[in-house]
Amino acid sequence: MTFNDKFKFLMDITNTNNTTLAAAIDIDNSAVSLYRNGKRKCPRNKDVVKRMADYFAGVINLNYQRKALALAADYSRFNHSRPVSEYSDMLYQWLTDELPEPNNLVDSILNESVPSPSYNNIQGIRTIDVVPNATSVLYRSAGKRQAILSFINYLLTLEDPATIYVWVDDDVYSIFDNKDIIDSLQELIMKLLDYGYEICRISPSPVNTTQFFEEFFYWIPAYLTGRVKSYYYPRMRDNLFSKISIIYPGYAAVYSDSLSSIPDKTFTVLTAESAIVSTKEVEFKTFLSYCRPTMNIYESAEDVSICFQRILNTPTTHIQKGLSLPPAAMPAELISQFLSDNPDSLGVSMKTSYQSNTIFDGMRNVDICPLATVRQILTGRVPVIFPVVKQNVPVYYTPRTYAMHLRNVVNIMDTHPDYYFVPIEYKPDDNVCIIVNEGSEALLIRTALPSMVFDFNHPQLVQNFQEYLYRIANEVGYSDIHRKKIRAQLKELISALEKI
Repeated sequence: MTFNDKFKFLMDITNTNNTTLAAAIDIDNSAVSLYRNGKRKCPRNKDVVKRMADYFAGVINLNYQRKALALAADYSRFNHSRPVSEYSDMLYQWLTDELPEPNNLVDSILNESVPSPSYNNIQGIRTIDVVPNATSVLYRSAGKRQAILSFINYLLTLEDPATIYVWVDDDVYSIFDNKDIIDSLQELIMKLLDYGYEICRISPSPVNTTQFFEEFFYWIPAYLTGRVKSYYYPRMRDNLFSKISIIYPGYAAVYSDSLSSIPDKTFTVLTAESAIVSTKEVEFKTFLSYCRPTMNIYESAEDVSICFQRILNTPTTHIQKGLSLPPAAMPAELISQFLSDNPDSLGVSMKTSYQSNTIFDGMRNVDICPLATVRQILTGRVPVIFPVVKQNVPVYYTPRTYAMHLRNVVNIMDTHPDYYFVPIEYKPDDNVCIIVNEGSEALLIRTALPSMVFDFNHPQLVQNFQEYLYRIANEVGYSDIHRKKIRAQLKELISALEKI
């Protein structure tokens, strides 16, 4: 979106007329009209843009406005209730094109280190006691946070922990809009799991791709324990209502149903009355019966092998983002060296799956791969990577083997017109591979310890991964004239490496 598109959008969703804005930010009415009509570009005077951001931050106070802005900007943090000053800073960055790129934001989320829990208490939120057969009603967003924290603290006093049912429509960043509180809440969730509880949760529908990855990464530490089962409601739901339902059967429940457009005009119930808790449990299980698993999580070599071979050998359109050059084009010499140094039973069984027979004629295959520079290759620290094989002995490219691998890529491009290679910047700290069978399945392979494979097959979630990868590919450009330029780029790198 251009500055003028963004400006008009903000004027429209806040129902602001030209005269009102002109008076609020001290500029001519005619200037507002020119910005709105696209006849004058972004003001060179950044103080004017800052005043615009201050004004709009003050009047964007309804949930539907924040959601519309989050969708337009593809920046889910706009969807959260925040202090006006922070919202103003984000709007200023958006208007001046200084907001972090969505892809960079998602990359940083996916590659962030999984935090080690320290089990701090959440500061600044007063808890209340959960009394048997009693019910408390708490108001506004602050009451919602207070009820959730009180519920968690109560569970930590019980013996013989079992399964907690969790269904929260809003993402955690909307409810707890302070980063320190969000981090502390994550630590308390980990403490519950460490204490022996398990969690069965119904995931919210993401507003956009960025929010999906934020929410997914927030739960990764809990997923890694193997004590959390996540489900996805498969039917369409509007954004009119916001629902919270957290139940520990036989003991207590927290629930809230409200209009999402007025998040601070709500009440939340924290109850230990057995009849109400039982009713909420039945309600949750009824909805759960319509749900599907959000994902399957694989750790064992056998499970990973079955999953990986299935997705690679399914004759359908693929798009994938790897950590090095595509395994399907890997020279036999490198495969033999790798498996000799890393005698992994999974690697041996996967050997055929990595060969070029995974490139199906007549079906589009897009490989998004980091392309190292000559200087990086000469350091001898660019690794050969099999995404799901444990690499006990690192194998690194030499200029000769990197050139061999690139020649195989060029050969596949020449013989398979529906194969596309998309070069991106090589980042040594990247630790996430994504493979998508379009419309049917997506794998997220996390190579950082603890390594794990997440297998998604719900269409909406697969679509999130697919959109994320195609956004990267489209930014680089990979078809038509771009394909020719990429081929020439690879040939030039091959030539440079072969001269060393």
